[in-house]
Amino acid sequence: MGSRPFSVVSSLALGLAIGVAFGSSLRAHDIPNQRVDRSIQVTVKAGRLAIDYEVSLTELTLTQDLRSLVGPRPGAERAEWLALYGEVAGPLNAKGFLVTVDGVPTVLSTRGYDLAIEEHPRYTFHFEAGIPNQGRLSIRDTNYVSSEGTSRLGVRSAEGVALAGYDGPADVQQVPIRPVWELSDAEERRTKQVELRFGTTTAAPARPAGGNASGERPAGPRSPDGPEPAVPATWKASRPGSSLSRLLDSSTPLSKALLVVLALGLGAAHAIQPGHGKTLVTAVALGPAARLYQPMLLGLATTLAHMGSVLVIAAVLWSTGSRRVGTIHQGLAQVAGFAIAAAGCWRLGRHLGGHREHELESLGAVERDNLGLLGLGLAGGLVPCWDAVGLLVLAAALGRLAAGVGLVFAFSAGMGIVLVVVGGLAWKLKSAMIGIDRAPIWERRLGVLCGLILTTIGLGLFLQ
Repeated sequence: MGSRPFSVVSSLALGLAIGVAFGSSLRAHDIPNQRVDRSIQVTVKAGRLAIDYEVSLTELTLTQDLRSLVGPRPGAERAEWLALYGEVAGPLNAKGFLVTVDGVPTVLSTRGYDLAIEEHPRYTFHFEAGIPNQGRLSIRDTNYVSSEGTSRLGVRSAEGVALAGYDGPADVQQVPIRPVWELSDAEERRTKQVELRFGTTTAAPARPAGGNASGERPAGPRSPDGPEPAVPATWKASRPGSSLSRLLDSSTPLSKALLVVLALGLGAAHAIQPGHGKTLVTAVALGPAARLYQPMLLGLATTLAHMGSVLVIAAVLWSTGSRRVGTIHQGLAQVAGFAIAAAGCWRLGRHLGGHREHELESLGAVERDNLGLLGLGLAGGLVPCWDAVGLLVLAAALGRLAAGVGLVFAFSAGMGIVLVVVGGLAWKLKSAMIGIDRAPIWERRLGVLCGLILTTIGLGLFLQ
């Protein structure tokens, strides 16, 4: 009994020495400036600790992270890329958990992962470690410390183990999903670390010889005829989504023509979904002096700017290896929002001041108005579709860049068709309702409405 304090001190000193010597290999897994949602389900059993670590991230973030870890994989399939991320990220995340029992560091082993793909890939990594039948347990998650997103933690017991000093939820699913930035420092700490006492209330089952320091052999699948198999991956059923990158799965028995049609349909669906593109085109179509071709011209300009921003940003992200997607998105949104809000305020001010859209119906005035529409379209398409950016980055990592660019062009064509049709229909509807020859009061009301819509869109983008 008298040697226990010395043993604890020695173990801590050894752990510190290992950490200093191999610090580069024991660093936590982090993806700065990205949204990573994670939840921790801790289960304390008789002689065993189990942690189910759920991590959800976008496919673009996943691709950038994996490329920085293992480099490109030309010729690989998207399914292989997703599986490789689970195999690489699992051990890194296990190292990012700082676990001690009575002050003695405990190393987690990785026992596989589950993968479900819905809107984004969601991994559930399974970690285990052998622990004594009683003691004081401390767990701290140091992964993704500078990443944005949600964080949750729950602790439960099983196999006749009682817990003391923990009053949080047993099931992590009972924890409300809240972004980290909404939490206080104390609340955020409770989602990433816990300290408690545990002990068995019944006789603990016997552990086979030849295990680890606690008398336990690491759990997991075993083969009676050989060594343990590689880390398994269980692919759960997932509902269909709108992710463009799924079209890169060449294992899917689809022709190239059908893939192009699917990408075109996804682009049309992207334009139909809530967003500022349709509203921007509709606002211009409702303008008192708008001609039929002008909202269509704006739709085309917005589509070309949207596609161009996707290509440029994907090239920058790939060439620099940057993962500052959130910063880029915010910067582009603010620039676009300022330009759109400025155009809206200008139109609003003119009509509130009693001026017409353009005082003289001359060719020069129309040309200047068309140039303004092109500038508005450039601002409207400046914020890219990040699914399309992710598709290009993933396609480059898999050595299928040409296919990725082709799918992005088809996606943009589908989006452009919808915007042009929406602009034409909005103009037709306006003309049918109030006629071509409008009274001045209608011109003023439509001008004010158009300015208000543009200003609202711009401010919404600028302040998001």
